[in-house]
Amino acid sequence: MNIIKITNNQFQLNTKSTSYVMHNENGFLCHSYYGKRLPDCDHNYMSKRPMYRGSAQSNMSKNLPTLDNALLEYPGFGEVGITATAIEVLNSDGTNFVDLRVFDYCIHNGKPKIDGLPASYAEDGDNVQTLEIKTKDAISKVEVSLFYAVFYDYDVITRWVKITNNGEKAITLLRALSGNIAFDNRNYDVISNFGTWARERQIERAPLLHTGSVVESNCGSSSHYANPFMIMAEHNTTENSGEAIGIALAYSGNHKMSANLSIYNVVNLSGGISPDNFRWNLNQSESFSTPELVISFSDNGLNGLSQNFHKLIKNRVCRGIYRDKKRPVLLNLWEACYFDFTDDTIKSAADSAADLGVELLVIDDGWFGKRDNDRTSLGDWNVNADKIKCGLESLCDYVNSKGLMLGIWFEPEMVSPESELFKKHPEWVMQINGRKPTETRYQLMLDLTNPEVCDFVYKSVADVLKTTNIEYVKWDYNRTMAHIGSSYLNPEQMGEYYHRYMLGLYDVLERLTADFPNVLFEGCASGGGRFDIGMLYYTPQIWTSDDTDAVERSEIQYGTSLIYPMSCQSAHVSACPNHQTGRTVSMQARHIFALTGSFGYELAPEKIEEKDREYIKEFIKFYNENFDIFQKGKYYRLSNPKTDDYAIFEYVYEKRIIVGLMRLKTHALNFQTNIKLQGLDPNYIYTDKVSGERYCGSQLMQFGLPVNTCRNKNDFYAKMWELY
Repeated sequence: MNIIKITNNQFQLNTKSTSYVMHNENGFLCHSYYGKRLPDCDHNYMSKRPMYRGSAQSNMSKNLPTLDNALLEYPGFGEVGITATAIEVLNSDGTNFVDLRVFDYCIHNGKPKIDGLPASYAEDGDNVQTLEIKTKDAISKVEVSLFYAVFYDYDVITRWVKITNNGEKAITLLRALSGNIAFDNRNYDVISNFGTWARERQIERAPLLHTGSVVESNCGSSSHYANPFMIMAEHNTTENSGEAIGIALAYSGNHKMSANLSIYNVVNLSGGISPDNFRWNLNQSESFSTPELVISFSDNGLNGLSQNFHKLIKNRVCRGIYRDKKRPVLLNLWEACYFDFTDDTIKSAADSAADLGVELLVIDDGWFGKRDNDRTSLGDWNVNADKIKCGLESLCDYVNSKGLMLGIWFEPEMVSPESELFKKHPEWVMQINGRKPTETRYQLMLDLTNPEVCDFVYKSVADVLKTTNIEYVKWDYNRTMAHIGSSYLNPEQMGEYYHRYMLGLYDVLERLTADFPNVLFEGCASGGGRFDIGMLYYTPQIWTSDDTDAVERSEIQYGTSLIYPMSCQSAHVSACPNHQTGRTVSMQARHIFALTGSFGYELAPEKIEEKDREYIKEFIKFYNENFDIFQKGKYYRLSNPKTDDYAIFEYVYEKRIIVGLMRLKTHALNFQTNIKLQGLDPNYIYTDKVSGERYCGSQLMQFGLPVNTCRNKNDFYAKMWELY
């Protein structure tokens, strides 16, 4: 199999269904094609395109070539006036110019690691090769290696760059994106996410204009507001047909994803660290590596593109035993009691949860220091003896004796001004010298650019995990960065702060996950404020949103599923009326839509009515028996809950199908609905497990599964089908 083929100044990267073609034109690396798989042959005719600007007649007669219309793979600042810039370097002479030309290349079997950063990985036996194309500026001696890792079986290519200063004097990076794809516009739409707390990852789709489209966060995290991905879809692309290209960044900090459309109809789709407030100093022989950009193409619509990302993230981003192992059904006690609990409260909850079949009980905020509200004790990670009088070890033993695992909440990156830690180490806080640091939610941020602070954060969590049989950690992050400054860094390093912070965080997480491989770590940031591929490298599931209402979650999880697998999205059944919206939704609907994520509960187990207890027991049994479908199956979005009357999803695994439906809008007249399923064997006969009705796969895909809701007028009517 030809994964990477190089002939006549042409580079062809093949996955199972796609090809990515580049060519070397006078030293410039230019893009030729990205799309459906091509044969291995000479594609040089694709590189023949006009290279002139302004009046075609005047320029052609004078033979004035220009790069304004070139499809550059990694354009440098100052080289092209109106093309998107991937790299900008402040040279020792004060200029920002960089002129990169190809001088060598090599092929690595497998995939090299990226120092200090989370990234996808290859395992033994994988069909993965990495092309490294070496470029340099002949004058400044800046060398840039462009890496292309080709995951053949996943239909994914990942990109990153390594920038090395081989000159005699120091330089400063002002911009260092992870990758750029240039291609001709074909009536593209831009699809991205926007949102806020409790309204994460709302889908927005709009035509690409010459003014461009940007998805950007500069608050120190990947954020609620602008998730680090972007999709370019042809205007007629739907969920199940048409072409689309997606890019997603494996990074949890400031980012910029952009699509620019030039006056010559050239699209530049790029992604990487946001250049705003970014400066990185490189002395002689020093290097800088960018985060990884994950890229995929599909001609099977948005569902096909999503499934490419899902497969890679589930299998070659997530790590550890819980990548493949069944995740425990958990019950988090936050909405059950908030800060108001004792060890007796937790023991009572353990008794009731064990009877239901729950497998993991989670103590959330309030177990440490003097924490009775959100104004104190962050950083003091010793047990709150007023609440847990028996001690954490004894409480854990009790929970374990009931057949349950015990989990616990941390917010290790933060400190309360009212804490022993802040009194002892006020210099450990992110702050500008001479200015009072900004509090948000009565808390300050620790300075993770300081290795001593990183060691403290590691030790705080590790000491608890070493002394108590804690098997789950919820890692929270409840504010954004402000007053960016450090008592540790030199003044000339302040432009490096945001990225150095992320390197510090990743170092702590790498050490903890390596030293405690049997602990399930779950990410959280006021809900889904740091939901990205970078965090999924360390935490195979992330709390999708603090909004636990099933109707709201149908939209949030729908938008999240564009890139991220359902098994990575923590989704819980909450109490009703819901604590965020006040809405009442049936027990059945709440359970069905918690299946579109890593399944759990967010309620007081001892307060559940007896009739509901039996339902919960049976549903947990069903979930455990069918976990492989939710973990390994393909996920299909069968409706848009933002615009349609129904929220409908489908899982397909081998010859087994699970379909879930919730009615979002009730009308005076409700008619039969036919749900057209996807991804089935057209000739296989599927049987409904409940009714015994038999359907041919082609019938289910072309006519649909009949749904009659005429007789049920209840709000948020829900139903689930199992077919095999």
